[in-house]
Amino acid sequence: MKPKNIKKWFKVKYGYSVSDQVSIPENELDKAIYAQREGIVVQLGNTTIQGRSIISITPHYHKYTGWYDWYEPRDGDDWKQIERDCPDLSGVIEEHKNYVTMLTGTKQIKLLGKRDWENETAPEKIEAPKENSFLEEEKKKLSDKFKK
Repeated sequence: MKPKNIKKWFKVKYGYSVSDQVSIPENELDKAIYAQREGIVVQLGNTTIQGRSIISITPHYHKYTGWYDWYEPRDGDDWKQIERDCPDLSGVIEEHKNYVTMLTGTKQIKLLGKRDWENETAPEKIEAPKENSFLEEEKKKLSDKFKK
């Protein structure tokens, strides 16, 4: 059985070399997503990255499996090891994207990186996207506009 409160790691790839990537904890994920969207310079870990250079942000399975950075999962056994050794990271990046969208839509950019994602309880995380009343209002306006 996997521990529930294990630290979640993500890989930010900003080039095509194996060395052009940085591993970040969940608490820095918002900054990475915002930098990628806005194309701004950001400090992630010990690396300064131009946001428009960020190619991808993905779960960093290598942190849990012990694989070298250059190794990529190839077959069913690799994916079984990921399933066995890694925490469930499904939906985490999408949740952070929604949070960043909410902050940018409500002009609260200063809150990026302030939320302690790693120490929140599960119900707080589930409720986080529901706080996004700005997007809900905009969706409602658009749907009303197209109904007419």
